[in-house]
Amino acid sequence: MLTQKALTKNLIATLCTTTNTVFVHKNTTVKKAAFVYTQNAQDIIRNLNAQQLQAFNMLPAAFMQKAKNFNKLINTSVLKNLFTTH
Repeated sequence: MLTQKALTKNLIATLCTTTNTVFVHKNTTVKKAAFVYTQNAQDIIRNLNAQQLQAFNMLPAAFMQKAKNFNKLINTSVLKNLFTTH
């Protein structure tokens, strides 16, 4: 199953629960989660651990990127937890 969350105003993270992988891509490049591939991803995080999955679930929904106060919704510590591997 594919789940999309907003990383920044221009970046979306898509979680594939089948392969336990997060694909980071621009929101202008890929409109639907079904069109995310390794070729069009900016960054790929494979084999997520429990802490990274928890950080991904704490991210705001992708539709919130259009909100005026989007930058206040992102917690930088959540992004650090997502991109660090332990």
